[in-house]
Amino acid sequence: MIIHDIYTRNPEDLNYKYGVLEHQDAIEAIIAKIRMILSTSQGRVLSDVNFGVGIEDLVFETKINKNEIEEKIKKQISQYITEASEFKISPKVNFGQADGYDYCLIDIYINDVKTTGILVK
Repeated sequence: MIIHDIYTRNPEDLNYKYGVLEHQDAIEAIIAKIRMILSTSQGRVLSDVNFGVGIEDLVFETKINKNEIEEKIKKQISQYITEASEFKISPKVNFGQADGYDYCLIDIYINDVKTTGILVK
């Protein structure tokens, strides 16, 4: 059986492929699921109040460090993305300042290759 997923990459993404509506790529599916986990605040999904990282809330929490954020992301990935067990997935969190604002850059590596990144400012 061949599973097709809807292609959900943002057109502003450097790796966006024009004209693609669906795909069969496991890594592409994992990336879409990771983005969903990162953008969902915990408690927002009624059927599972533990789903989601709420990355913007975490990034601006003053009592949390990058290691705690990375661990929370890893835990969500292992809990909610079953196909992720076939790959080595590593989030890398870095904080910085530019042009008068603070930011957080979260890069996701799959099998030691940077596959996506999220900038929170």
